[in-house]
Amino acid sequence: MLKKLLNFLCFSAVLVFIACVPPPKVMPPLYEESLFTLEEVIARAGSDIGTLKAITDIRIEKNREPYSFINASVVMKKPEWVHVRMYQLGILVRDFVIRDDVLHVLSGKNDGSLLTFGKELYSAIFWWEGYRDGVMENRDETYRISGYSREIVISRDTLLPVTQDIRTLNKQIHIEYGAPAGAGDFWYPESLTIFVDDFTFTVTVKKLLKNPALGEADFQVPAGS
Repeated sequence: MLKKLLNFLCFSAVLVFIACVPPPKVMPPLYEESLFTLEEVIARAGSDIGTLKAITDIRIEKNREPYSFINASVVMKKPEWVHVRMYQLGILVRDFVIRDDVLHVLSGKNDGSLLTFGKELYSAIFWWEGYRDGVMENRDETYRISGYSREIVISRDTLLPVTQDIRTLNKQIHIEYGAPAGAGDFWYPESLTIFVDDFTFTVTVKKLLKNPALGEADFQVPAGS
C-alpha cells in the first residue's frame, strides 16, 4: 500500500512539473501563403527599426578550440553605429564605439579586430541594409538575395535570415542564424554564428529591445575624435 502511494505521489509530482513548464515559443508562419518583391521583403524586415539594444553571450573559438567567453551589451543604430560593452566575470573589459566607419576604444585594449567584428555584427543583424539594390530569387521555402559582395538566404514563411555570406577584399565571412525567438509581431534569430578567418563568434541573444530610448552615454566618443 505504501509503495503504491509513493508511486502515485511521484507520478503526480511529474505531472505538476510538466504542467508548470511553459511551452516553447514557436514563431507562426506569418507569410506562409505570400510572395513578396525585394522591396516588400526589406520593408517588412526592418522599415520600422532604427535602433536595437541587446544583452548577449559571446563564445569565441579559434581553430575550433575554445578561446574566450564574454557577456556583452550591444547597441546598434542606423546608419552603421555600434556601441559594444564587453564583460568578463561582471567586470568591464572592453568598451568601444564605431561611428562613420571609425573605431573609438573607450576602455580596454585597442585591437584592430574590434572594427571588423563590430561591422560584421551590424551587417548580420541589420542585414536588410545591404540588399536594397540587390536581386532576389524565389525558391520553394526561401528567398535568396544577392547584393554587392554578399548573399543572404531568408525564410519565406518568417522573413528571418537563415545564412549569409559576405566577401571583402581579403576575407570570406559566413554567418548562420539560429531559431526564431520573440513574441507578437517582433521576432528575431535567437543566435547567430559568424565565421571569419580562424575565428568563430557565436552570439546568443538573451534580450533584445526594438527602438529603445538611448542613454546619455550611448555612442559617446572622446571630444576631438
